[in-house]
Amino acid sequence: MSPHRLLAAALVAGIVPAAALAAPDHTEANFTGPLVTPAVNTLPANSVNVEPYLIHTNSRGWYDGDGNRHAEKPTIRQWQVAVPIIYGLTDNISVQVTLNAARTSVGGSHSDGLRMGDSAVRVQTRLKAPEADGTGLVLAASLAQRLPTGKYHHLDTNALNGVGDGARRTTLALGAQELHWLNNGHALRWRGQLAWSPAPGRVRLRGPSVYNTPAGFYGYARPGETWSASLAAEYVLDSRWVLVGEGIWNRASGARVDGTAGGHGKYAYYPAHAFSLAPAVEYHFSPRVGLIAGVQFSVGGRNATDYVAPQVALNMVF
Repeated sequence: MSPHRLLAAALVAGIVPAAALAAPDHTEANFTGPLVTPAVNTLPANSVNVEPYLIHTNSRGWYDGDGNRHAEKPTIRQWQVAVPIIYGLTDNISVQVTLNAARTSVGGSHSDGLRMGDSAVRVQTRLKAPEADGTGLVLAASLAQRLPTGKYHHLDTNALNGVGDGARRTTLALGAQELHWLNNGHALRWRGQLAWSPAPGRVRLRGPSVYNTPAGFYGYARPGETWSASLAAEYVLDSRWVLVGEGIWNRASGARVDGTAGGHGKYAYYPAHAFSLAPAVEYHFSPRVGLIAGVQFSVGGRNATDYVAPQVALNMVF
């Protein structure tokens, strides 16, 4: 896929705030979770977590195959709304549905309003629970299925209406987290995830598409496998304020497009990888309601977009 355009990616992350945790002589600790790394601990049975995100992504340029950054004018801007909804099926199993919509603009052009993007369904099972006081290693495994509900081809009237990639992508992930009480009485929680997605099979393409195919094109795209890893830490200042630091790595194998448009055409997209950081701050109205605001931005990569994405999310548990 071209590194010069943004897609509204379906989030497969669920961020679940812990109940208020405290130990003798320790500060009360509340968490919403970081911006990107998914939840590891599951919800109690029959609980619901809803966390709407508002994200504004500004694509400032791209990294070429040698890792050199190039500026892009005009920049591509995208407003995205993502809503992960998690239900605690049992104390150890949770089910999540994530819905997305986006509006993209570049120069004086824009998509036809807010367009529905790809969706996702995710099931997570907890392999190891924390101790009663919230400490101890927590492990979980998850299976996510991306659904191509966003428009990705037949873009004859407006190419900016493409907000999906057409792929039915399955993702397997392993997550871990652990809470530590520091000598100063404050809490530090780290969380990490490693995820892998096999090649999803071919995607049918007709006409202009997010794969940069021209008018009259008839053929298929074959996206490759993807890998991602992230690591985050949350440091509790007091019962309301938490500081967050996060690092993210993504890698995508090259995709191939085959078809005809007046003649036989073949297109190849090279393997890409990207590194980004996502600092944030959390504010907790209560142990069940928290607000997180931060910014994810690229710091390097190859055949990847250079971007900055301020975002805010309201985390609610019912």
